[in-house]
Amino acid sequence: MGERFCYRCGISESEGGPLIDGLCQVCYRKENPVLLIDDEIEAEVCGNCGSYKKRGVWVDPQTYDLEGLIFEVAENALLETIGDSLDERVEEFEVVPPEELDGMNELPVGRALVAFEPINWHIEHFPAVVTYEVRVKARIHELQRELHDENKRVTVYVRQTVCPRCSKFLGGYFEAILQVRAEGRPLSEEERKAIGKLVEEKVDEIMRGDRMGFIQDTIEKEEGLDFYMGSTSSARKLAHAIRERFGGTISEAYELVGVDRQTSREVYRTSVSVRIPKFRKGDIVTDGRGNVYEVERVDGRGLSLRNLSTWESEHRNWKSVKREGMDVAEREESEAMVTSVTPTEVQLMDMETYETYELERPEMELREGEVYRIVSVGGKRYFLGRKE
Repeated sequence: MGERFCYRCGISESEGGPLIDGLCQVCYRKENPVLLIDDEIEAEVCGNCGSYKKRGVWVDPQTYDLEGLIFEVAENALLETIGDSLDERVEEFEVVPPEELDGMNELPVGRALVAFEPINWHIEHFPAVVTYEVRVKARIHELQRELHDENKRVTVYVRQTVCPRCSKFLGGYFEAILQVRAEGRPLSEEERKAIGKLVEEKVDEIMRGDRMGFIQDTIEKEEGLDFYMGSTSSARKLAHAIRERFGGTISEAYELVGVDRQTSREVYRTSVSVRIPKFRKGDIVTDGRGNVYEVERVDGRGLSLRNLSTWESEHRNWKSVKREGMDVAEREESEAMVTSVTPTEVQLMDMETYETYELERPEMELREGEVYRIVSVGGKRYFLGRKE
């Protein structure tokens, strides 16, 4: 067989290296570029929340600093486009720092290394413009002696838009109402604050996984709180978080609000109700056997109580609370001074009426001359503690 020549430039195989598909090494690389990216790329960022599309899905940014955000969006768009614009014979690529490409002369077939860096930008107003220098080294044929080494300048235009979530939020959209109430009483100011704080913390957590988990509005009512939620699942998650912290029951109701024009399916709005127990810290409660307790703590597990006869702390889970018929007791509070203490009895004087009376000495430290809070339940008096 005689010498073969490149059909494009005419160089001999002995001079131009082994021919690939009838082309010398240089012509093969020229005729088979690997970086097929356009000179210009469009990207969008939500001007309201800073989210942008990643592989077709809206995601929250890693930074909310405007300059950092623009580069994050531009870089994401560039990387996605590079991934879609490499020759199909490139089976995998890796992004490396630009300086790493300089000394790289060997790669397995089907592999590429990509480096890029911003060389010019205008980000003072939208659309923001960032120009990148992109460089790729690759090997796509086993007879290739030198790697493809290609450079291209690519400009990314970052435009402002409104993402679907913000569009719904700004339009007043909500899918569910979370109603928080207390059994047989309005929510206290302390409870409202604690629930508001819990909801705020939990919504941040929920929205990492559910972009529609936003609170559209919070309505304070005499009896409790209403949260207008972007998604039913977020309303349910919040309801469970509230029940876990405060105890209580959860129920749901559904209301037909219309028909989806695109799918012709009926659209329902869900009301998720959390009813927290009637008991609060500081309440005096009685059980079916006539024992009297002060509520020390209320949470998702039950009640922490102090037995006012023995002054011992006890705990009841919610099933026991129900089974033992516990209820808030009618009570009268007063203040009385200890006038004398014996091993078994305490003599007290009511600070308002000056009436003196005796009580069985409780398991607590008592001092003559000090004033204590007294509670009267069903005609019987109990020590609540020293007046602060």
